[in-house]
Amino acid sequence: MSSQVSNAGASPRDVREILHTLVRNFDRDSSGYSKQIRTLASQDRQAFYATAIEILATQEDSRGVQLLVTILVENQLLVNALSDLVLTREQATALARAAARAGQMVDVALVHYLAAHAPAIVGEACPPEMQRLMDIIAEISDGTRILPGLMALTRLPNPYLQSKAVLMIGRMNRNVKWVQNRLSEPDSRVRANAIEALWGLDTEEARSLLRATARDGNNRVAGNALVALHRLGDCWSIPELIAMASHESRRFRATAAWVMGETGDPRFARVLARLVGEPDLAVRTRAFAALGQIKTATAQARQAGEWRVLARFRPARRSGWRELQVEVCSNDGREQIKALPTQFILTEDAEAVTGYLVEERPSLRGLAVAFLFPRTPDPADAPFNLGALRALTWKRPSDLWSAVPYVAAAAELHVTLLQEKISFAAEVSEPQSDVPLQFTCDPEQARDALLKVPPKMDCTDLWSAIRQSVQLETGPARGQRHLIVYSQRETAQPAGYPELASAAMTSHTLVHAISLTANSALENLCQTTKGTFQIARSEQEVPACVEQACLGLLARYAIRYQPANPAAAFLGIRVQSPAGWGEASIPIPPQ
Repeated sequence: MSSQVSNAGASPRDVREILHTLVRNFDRDSSGYSKQIRTLASQDRQAFYATAIEILATQEDSRGVQLLVTILVENQLLVNALSDLVLTREQATALARAAARAGQMVDVALVHYLAAHAPAIVGEACPPEMQRLMDIIAEISDGTRILPGLMALTRLPNPYLQSKAVLMIGRMNRNVKWVQNRLSEPDSRVRANAIEALWGLDTEEARSLLRATARDGNNRVAGNALVALHRLGDCWSIPELIAMASHESRRFRATAAWVMGETGDPRFARVLARLVGEPDLAVRTRAFAALGQIKTATAQARQAGEWRVLARFRPARRSGWRELQVEVCSNDGREQIKALPTQFILTEDAEAVTGYLVEERPSLRGLAVAFLFPRTPDPADAPFNLGALRALTWKRPSDLWSAVPYVAAAAELHVTLLQEKISFAAEVSEPQSDVPLQFTCDPEQARDALLKVPPKMDCTDLWSAIRQSVQLETGPARGQRHLIVYSQRETAQPAGYPELASAAMTSHTLVHAISLTANSALENLCQTTKGTFQIARSEQEVPACVEQACLGLLARYAIRYQPANPAAAFLGIRVQSPAGWGEASIPIPPQ
């Protein structure tokens, strides 16, 4: 194509063909073609505008397309172009961003245009062109420099423009009291968008308002509140949403299906399957779409990667509830996974648990755990060792473990006199040496240490082993120190106990004990060091107690729930988020 083409007297059809060719081949002669494009714009403004819109809708971004954007701005045709429904919303938004990159204050221009033309709107319906402009403002602007204009739009009688302005202002100022004042507006769209403005704001004040509005008389307001609560991880939203799915109003049931889809939560699939069979078309449509969203979210989680989920029940603190400790980590154990309470999905024998609470404690740094247990000729079958070996599968790569066998009878003498068992302490020997305990982060070495049978002469008694393990000099170079002790008999408080307890406090060692009998001396040491004390009812319970003690050190999540099936045998725990997923199944202990 020649760099000089005569455009004088060109018909609209000629303008269309010439402009398409100039933009498509712009890089061949950018200077010459630029002049010709500007000439076309000045000679036939209407034909140029129509063709420019067509090109913007069909051609990829290029230097020639960027010149068209510049000319539209220079000729004050940008607002016309952005509201032209020939362009899709995405194309119009891209055009607005391109104009903004060229230095145009697009958001300011659009707000001024709407403020000037919106008062002429008759009735509640908003023309699609103006809806488009408002949507573009929400996409490209943070609202800072157009706040006065947005405030003016909130005073307009048109509900659509008013509600969109409320949403933008609410997202910008994140002020719960301001949102609460908007809830007195008569139009439900304004109230619903005011609640949507709180999405992602996690404060007690925000949660309180969201819970109150989740039971609003308007389905859109209630639905937006439940979306916000579920995304914040508020488990209260789960039974509320399930109840909404059975609401007598079809509007509420349709909204419940929409919210379930927005969460991507697979626990709602069964409820949605029921809604798909509803006679109301809107409810069926929403439910079917929501199932598709959940399927997509589940596939995304599986593609992101699988996690390890570790869980174990613990004694419940409240009658009628069950409690468990849960840890979620990467498969190699190197990364602790952050999960919201609503990302935990519990089932009892496949029956959904909807009422539960999740408490999270801060992530723990590396641990240094010493296991003190009676020396035995067959450690592979010893209850304590079995529990420690099972817990070894949970050990993180950064955690250090040490095995410290002791001779149980060395410091504990038991006499039966007239059928009465009397226990008293023999003289406690000092540790054989001040050599530091042998810690390892290698799982195989830790396993070997738990299965090793040391010479009897290398082992001390229980209290001497504890004394040696809590010394500051004998501890590891790093890690939060913990001592897990197994005692089979009651022991009296040893001589030098105050110094022992002081050494444990100085080295910041937490002592956790598992005992087959009451043991006030050992329990007192656990309390002093802020550790834990458990009594196993039999040797068969000891492995589970060891596992519980280990998981208690690692687990960041404590879950309490009301049983959905009191007779259930297994609890399923699934964790799912866009970043990954994991699941586990554990037996439910008898009540």
